[in-house]
Amino acid sequence: MPAANSSTRRVRALLRSPALLAGLLSVAIALLCGLERSGLEIRWVDALERASLDQRFRWRGPVPTTGEVVIVAIDDDTLERRPELYQRRAGTAALVRAIAAAGPAAIGIDQVYVDPEEVLSPDLTARVKEHVLKDMPVSAGLEGQAERLLREVAVELAGDSELAAAVAEAGSVVLAIHLTQDAGAGRPLPEPATLRHGRYGQQDARSPPFRVVEGGLVSLPELVAGARALGGITVEEDPDRAVRAIPAAWRVGDAAYAPLSVQLVALREGLGRAELAFLESSLQIGGRKVPLGKGEAVLLNFRGGSGTFTTLSAVDVVEGRADAALRGKIVLLGVTYFGHDVVRTPFAIDLPGVELQATAVDTLLAGDALTRSSALTDSLVTLASGLLVSLLFTSILRAGPLARIAGVLAVIGLDVAVAVTAFTRAHLWLALIWPLLAAVVAGAAALAAAYAGEALQRARLRRTFSHYLGAEVLDELLADPTALGLGGARRELTVLFSDIREFTSVAERLSPEDLVALLNTYLTPMTAEVMARAGYLDKYIGDAVMAVFGAPVARADHAERGLATALAMHAALARMRPALAERGAADLQIGVGINTGEMVVGNMGSADRFDYTVIGDAVNLASRLEGLTKTYGVFCLVGAGTRAAAPPSYAFREIDRVRVKGKGQPAAIFELLSGPGGAVASYAAMDRWSTALAAFRRGDLAIARAEWLAFQAENPDDPVVRLHLERLAGLGDQAPPDWDGVVVFTHK
Repeated sequence: MPAANSSTRRVRALLRSPALLAGLLSVAIALLCGLERSGLEIRWVDALERASLDQRFRWRGPVPTTGEVVIVAIDDDTLERRPELYQRRAGTAALVRAIAAAGPAAIGIDQVYVDPEEVLSPDLTARVKEHVLKDMPVSAGLEGQAERLLREVAVELAGDSELAAAVAEAGSVVLAIHLTQDAGAGRPLPEPATLRHGRYGQQDARSPPFRVVEGGLVSLPELVAGARALGGITVEEDPDRAVRAIPAAWRVGDAAYAPLSVQLVALREGLGRAELAFLESSLQIGGRKVPLGKGEAVLLNFRGGSGTFTTLSAVDVVEGRADAALRGKIVLLGVTYFGHDVVRTPFAIDLPGVELQATAVDTLLAGDALTRSSALTDSLVTLASGLLVSLLFTSILRAGPLARIAGVLAVIGLDVAVAVTAFTRAHLWLALIWPLLAAVVAGAAALAAAYAGEALQRARLRRTFSHYLGAEVLDELLADPTALGLGGARRELTVLFSDIREFTSVAERLSPEDLVALLNTYLTPMTAEVMARAGYLDKYIGDAVMAVFGAPVARADHAERGLATALAMHAALARMRPALAERGAADLQIGVGINTGEMVVGNMGSADRFDYTVIGDAVNLASRLEGLTKTYGVFCLVGAGTRAAAPPSYAFREIDRVRVKGKGQPAAIFELLSGPGGAVASYAAMDRWSTALAAFRRGDLAIARAEWLAFQAENPDDPVVRLHLERLAGLGDQAPPDWDGVVVFTHK
């Protein structure tokens, strides 16, 4: 009791000193700012800070470009008047030759020509070329009309060669390459030697680029061979889908590869590859030093919205009406026609990708790339903002309520003015949200402490931050009021996790509005299936659903209810296919993981804010099982506890014993096949499956391989047997001495 009374007295003393309270809060927010700027993820602050940077661009307004960058656009006029300039490689070759003839300093092509041009089928193309080169008469006088037509066709089929020749003849072309860290988003890259002119000449061996390339898109070898250099054009969106920076480097093997903009600037200034360097926190382009922001990226200094750069129609260039505008310039060839790929920037929601590349080049030429202030600087600015507010509440000033509010607003205005001035004058991205947060929080807390009584303040806080109690837990809470406290009870329950597979790729294809509509279309029936079987919808985790069976109202058949829900979800997904197709996700697939076991259920969180939920190893395993459905390619995986508790009317297939991330003991996992609510999958020759699995467990790999091959012959589309055979491919006929047949997963 004495300790409790002492704590209460300290709290009351703190509230009686608003300036001290504001100062302490300012220090706390400044420390939190330092942690966030040093790596702690606080998404809403980061989102607001990025939005504030965009607003600073808009407050500053458009600024002139260097005038050294010109865009040659495949625009609507081009597609209407001269579509062959884009649709045919020979047309593009003519365009490249026209640009080169104007005498530019460098030409950047913001396109990747991955596949050969196919005017005819590959077989027919080869036959026509062979006939023209080998079988047709050499003398034009011996040619008939058919032969002349064939020779003209052969010329039309040489578009790739024409474009390669145009690129090589120009001698100043930088071709784009797409480099990705996602192996599924590109193709295997060619031999590094063929891409050597895309590398930095120097790099810091102690700090290689962190973007390790797993694949990408590269133009045809004959095009690459004729290019002067290669440059990456892969962009990375921020969480709000906007682009504010370009990656400075990608790592392929041990080499660092440069972006298109860096290569164009180097070519314009006559720099060799040895004069391009990727360092730990900057780029070196000859004598230019470019600072790098978080994530080894160049923060772009946007000049304005769409149309900021001098843009010429490809038609005008080919017809010789734009030579003077191209002479001595860095020319970017790209598409701007209606429906092209666009990016979101501070000035536009639909900036053509080629204009983003132009912005990057212009930023490097002007030497005004943005610099993000350090974590220490942002923390000190935040602390200063909060302490200025706290000074308003010192007893020396004796300021009234209106004066204090005006003072807080003045500090907020000062924060904005400092951030905008640093941005416009020094190209410095100074934190704004943290200083504003310090001013607002410190001011609000001090005002509350100064002008509200302790009892009234406590009552208001109780009303404002009252606990949210869902209807599904009301009966249990009324029966046991002690459940309002933190903590819970240990009970055997069943947990279900479901998740949309490859949701990121689905989301990338849709607008935010269409994505919300898709999620609503999907989650509504899935939630209904959970509720229909007395499940407790614990939470949505983005596109994922977490449901608990057997709580808050105890039910002995919770495992059966969870399995029935999985089958119902499978049927519901089939029923909603037409609606999903209308939303652009006709092939949407989901995975379900179910596990039964002991877990803690109850209200968990802080003393002022908590949720009714479950925790424990059994819950974690259910989540891991859902993730493993992607690995095994099945709809639903269940744990041994659920399998043991399931009624005989449910059919399963044991598919593996695994040790998942975070678990020391191996766990048997089963595929849900069918039940009273319907069937998910069925297989022939299940006796062979069981024999193979038993042999695999005891280490008789030859028998396991033979039986699984026989099972695969009966079930050629089964992804699980294919996975097991792939594992056996690298093993002999007998397992090593320490074999236990357990597969270890180190990912979630």
